[in-house]
Amino acid sequence: MDQDTSSSRIFLYQDLGIFLYMAAVLAAALITVLTDRTLIYQHVVLLMAMTLASLLLGLRARIGGIVVCGVTILIFAIYKLYYNFAYSVPIEWTAYIWPFVIIIAMLGMTAFISYFSQVEGVNSILNQRLDELTVIDPLTGLENNRSMVSSLSRYMALSERKGTEMGLMMIRLRYAEELKKVLTSVQFNELRHNLAQSVQDIIRVEDRVFSIDDNGSLAIIYFSTGASFLKGRILTAINNKNLLPDLNQQLLTVDLSIVYKQYEKELGKDAMRFITELEKEFAYEV
Repeated sequence: MDQDTSSSRIFLYQDLGIFLYMAAVLAAALITVLTDRTLIYQHVVLLMAMTLASLLLGLRARIGGIVVCGVTILIFAIYKLYYNFAYSVPIEWTAYIWPFVIIIAMLGMTAFISYFSQVEGVNSILNQRLDELTVIDPLTGLENNRSMVSSLSRYMALSERKGTEMGLMMIRLRYAEELKKVLTSVQFNELRHNLAQSVQDIIRVEDRVFSIDDNGSLAIIYFSTGASFLKGRILTAINNKNLLPDLNQQLLTVDLSIVYKQYEKELGKDAMRFITELEKEFAYEV
């Protein structure tokens, strides 16, 4: 409840800030349009200076905005006082309003940017936390790379302790970037989905498959010593299947690059080292 109240207060102050700024801009515009035409250039210069200061504040250059605001008011005051004392030119009533208009505009913009930055910061933290908690790839329905690393570390510890046979296999689409250029984003996503589904249908129930990037790459944590047999089954199944049946009756040839590595006790529980050593095998896989 307190958090909701705090958020509502932030939005209220933010709205109040932009309201003050818009009110000041409206007042400046009315002064410029409705007062004596002989003062039009003076009002335009002040309006431009106020706009410049507001722009700097909007760009988070707070000191620059404050300096422009202060210098504008100071120069304007000196200018009006000099003409009043030197040439007995009366000071018009709008001259007394302009400093307040400029200051209100600056206060309004400052409030808006300050509270807007708070909202941006909160949203950034929430998005980061959400990203950290998300372990499912929405397109394929498979667990993602973060989940794979976490699971791999646990299975490595289990294998080290109990001697369970296990290994890691990675599957990549050859020429993924070229396929992205040929296919639409919808077609490429359909290709990713069908590839993931096909691999899921091939592996054993106890093995686990993960979607590890947006290029269709997959990883499999398998629990056997028959990785070469599993690789052959995957290649045979994919080569005999049309992963994009709706592609205007044209058969899309999909080439896969598959590498695997059996777990060794020397790796301990270091999942990242295991993954790094396996990824090096892609350089030799043809």
